[in-house]
This record gives sequence, C-alpha cells and structure tokens, in this order.
Amino acid sequence: VNITFKEGINMRRLTAIIEENTNNSSDDFYKLISNSEYLKELIDKYWFLTDDILNEKIYYSLEGYLYPNTYFFNSKDVPIKTIITTMLDETGKQLSKYKSEIENSSLSVHEILTMASMVELEAVNSEDRNGVASVFYNRLDAKMTLGSDVTTYYGSKVDMGTKIDMSVCNDYNTRCASYIGLPIGPICNPSIISIEAVINHKNTDYYYFVADKNGDVYFSKNSN
Repeated sequence: VNITFKEGINMRRLTAIIEENTNNSSDDFYKLISNSEYLKELIDKYWFLTDDILNEKIYYSLEGYLYPNTYFFNSKDVPIKTIITTMLDETGKQLSKYKSEIENSSLSVHEILTMASMVELEAVNSEDRNGVASVFYNRLDAKMTLGSDVTTYYGSKVDMGTKIDMSVCNDYNTRCASYIGLPIGPICNPSIISIEAVINHKNTDYYYFVADKNGDVYFSKNSN
C-alpha cells in the first residue's frame, strides 16, 4: 500500500487519507493520539517530541510532527502505531540535519514547527517562505499580533475560504487582537523547506506581507 501525504495537510485531512487507504478509521487514529501514556512513550523515543504535545488545549497532539511524504506499507491492515512511527522516523531524519541549529535557536522545536506550519500555508516558494518567517520573527520581537489568516481558519476547524468570524479568540487565532505570540501548536504538517526557512530565516525590516491571487507575496515595513 502506497500512501501519499502532501505537504501542508492538517490532521483532519491526514486521518481521512489513512481511513481511505487502510483498514483504520479516523476515530481510531484520534483515540490513539489522545492517549497520554502512548504520547509519553513517543516523547521518550524521539528527541524532537516534548511535553508541549501533552497540552490539552492542542487540537491534535501530533499535528506538525508527521512528516509529509509517500510511505509504503505491507497491507491495508497496517497498525496505526506503525504509520505514526514510520512518519515520526522520517521527521527525525529530516530534523536531524538541523539539530544543532534547533538546539541553539531562540525558539523551541515545538515553536519552530508551529511557525513553519504557518509559513507553509502563507507562501508557496522558498524565498517567500523565508520572507514570511522574517515577518513573524519581527512581529514577535515587537510584541505584535501575528495576524495570520491561516491560524484563524485552523482555530475554527474549517478549510480556507469558508466564511468565518475572524475576531473569535482561541489558542490558535493570531488575528485576535488580544493574542500575542505563536499559536499553541502547529496548524499543519510542514515541509522541510518551511522548517528550514524558520531555522535559517533572513533578517529584514518587514512587518507586513500580502499575497496576490497568483500566490506571489509582497512585503512592507508598514501597513500602507
């Protein structure tokens, strides 16, 4: 069984793909990743997993940690635990290249993956993603709200483009006027390109960005 998880998908889509391609249900997957004892076993096994994933306010504990790729399994009867460990093994492989940078970063690995997940959904190419990361760093340093639309949709558990109230506050919505800082956790499973953009972000004096209908991103020092 070959299963492809595209870069930038969130846990809702990921579990749907597993349900479509194996004999496991989404409910079984959610039940397993809600088991604190199982999560603690994973934390003990993988250096990049921390107690941050145990926070009860996080929607899906392993969001952002299951690396998007094409995986090969023996049959549709593959256990959910096997799927998870296979994907976490790949995450470890990808992150190990930057382990020293991660350990020396001002952000924790959880925060790096959280920002990377936002960068993944806000820009398409590597240059723009690097720029978006620099904007987020600058706004964090300035104690400004990040004002990211993609966090608002995730916080409301709906897909982009759905009509929602942008002002509703929760632990993910960085457009909420009172919310300063990163979301409580990742909002999708990012690519290594987005992760690298956060780890090795360039220094700019940009505080704003906007994307046009073609996906091109424009940066500015002010809101004008």
